[in-house]
Amino acid sequence: MNEVFGSPNQKQMQIKGEHLARLLSRDPRYCSHGRGVQIVDHGPQAVDLVESLAQLIGASGCEMVPKELCDEFRSELEARGLRTDVIGHFIGNSDAINKARTALATKPLPADLSVLIIDSNSPGELVRDFAKVSMLHGVLPPIGSVMRGISRPGFGMVAKDRSGRPVATAGAVKSRHPDHPMADMVQWGQLATVPDRQGEGIARALGALAILEATSRLGARRFRTGVTARNTASARLCTSLGVCDSDYVIVAAMDPDNFSDARVTK
Repeated sequence: MNEVFGSPNQKQMQIKGEHLARLLSRDPRYCSHGRGVQIVDHGPQAVDLVESLAQLIGASGCEMVPKELCDEFRSELEARGLRTDVIGHFIGNSDAINKARTALATKPLPADLSVLIIDSNSPGELVRDFAKVSMLHGVLPPIGSVMRGISRPGFGMVAKDRSGRPVATAGAVKSRHPDHPMADMVQWGQLATVPDRQGEGIARALGALAILEATSRLGARRFRTGVTARNTASARLCTSLGVCDSDYVIVAAMDPDNFSDARVTK
């Protein structure tokens, strides 16, 4: 099932990345959460690995670059002809689980909303609903096989109103190799709400539900997400759920022939 979204270059990156992720699935240096392939940890080979991945699929990155090494790492990648971007790396531990429970007890989802979880049996319409809401905010959805939990453990969530209209999304995927020291850390987020329902606390409640679902479904005990410096509202929301700015950043690298001025995702 070819469920990919975004621009032609974004689609190509996801399709190639999904094939490559299967080939690299036994190597704990790599991870994928349905939008290409990245390396997990900064180290002596990081620049070479990121460069190779970006050349193969159009874009890649390193997820755990210490902040004090960020400028040097970017400069090395840019010297090799790649465009770079830096995203804040927010990380939460088991305290996020407690904060999620408290958040839902204090302010649950509005009563008119119901939540559907995407899995292998979900209709294609539900996956498209997820993508539609995500892309309203410039957030690239994961490839469908990841949203469905087929290619690796994961799920998407869609909140719908009584008319059946999708109004918000969230999700999580277990992207790290089982042998990695952070194997219990999931990529969490994909939080988006349609404009006319913003300001009701929907994203926070659905994000809390996604934390609890990832805990029970995926065995998650740590949670990570990327937040750009300009997205202060998202930073506040994540922090309120115990997923906070860390000592690391995510450094993305893009082949300028594929991503000349655009980001891979918001």
